[in-house]
Amino acid sequence: MKIDRQEKVLPAVHRLSASVEGVGAESDRVTAVLAHATGFHGRVWEATARRLPGVDCHALDLRGHGDTEMPEGYDFPWAAFGDDVLTVVDGLGADATRRGLVGIGHSCGAAALVLAEASRPGTFDSLWLYEPAAFPPPAAGEVQSNPLVEPTKRRRPTFPDRAEAARNYASKPPMDAFDPEVLAAYVDHGFADAGDHVRLKCRPLDEAQVYVSSLVADIYAAMAEVRCPVVVVQGVESPSGRYDRLTEQFPDARLESHPDLSHFGPLTHPERIAASIRTWLATVRG
Repeated sequence: MKIDRQEKVLPAVHRLSASVEGVGAESDRVTAVLAHATGFHGRVWEATARRLPGVDCHALDLRGHGDTEMPEGYDFPWAAFGDDVLTVVDGLGADATRRGLVGIGHSCGAAALVLAEASRPGTFDSLWLYEPAAFPPPAAGEVQSNPLVEPTKRRRPTFPDRAEAARNYASKPPMDAFDPEVLAAYVDHGFADAGDHVRLKCRPLDEAQVYVSSLVADIYAAMAEVRCPVVVVQGVESPSGRYDRLTEQFPDARLESHPDLSHFGPLTHPERIAASIRTWLATVRG
């Protein structure tokens, strides 16, 4: 079965509640949509959301990830990830969004937020984007490739149980650097029971196809259509100055650097990421 981009997909959404202790009136609170990186799922944001008092966090599973399944053979056009975000926003309703809606995204999830805002301007009051997955258009004659495609196809899809999966991931990079709470959430909610074993919900071939489709995603151009305030957050600086150039694509954006963090910063240091988000929210909300 093939699913066209225009067909309605209902993404799984997880409400990640933070403490409201110390938060003032209800009007002081804000609603946030959180979008994950390729291969992960919305619940990996739990450790960050717990550190965001007064933020009503709704994390989605993009299609093909977590509890949002896709059929075999789907080619994962990236514009459809933006559609998933808009579907979640529509499902929140006026009561959830009347105080203002913000987007928080990592890598592919950050790109999905950009596509959603570009497609429907005014959806978000502001965006916090950690290393958005976006690439400038190739030069004439340049052939682009994504080095993650082939290794992802070879990723181990099953384990005897979740405990063995957790031990395996914790023993080697990059997941050996993940915050323990994040790794536990990834394993607990990223696997499905399958008889005498567990299997990844995000199938390796599907994840590889997301990387293939990234090469033709029009994220770079969409950035110029995003009018709300944006902060682009980067870890260790790219030698090419990539994120400086991405930040310049937005009409209203600034760059925030954390040179001791990797591309997996939201998964390795949720407390630092939450602090960045709290500072950003305080700034954009005056």
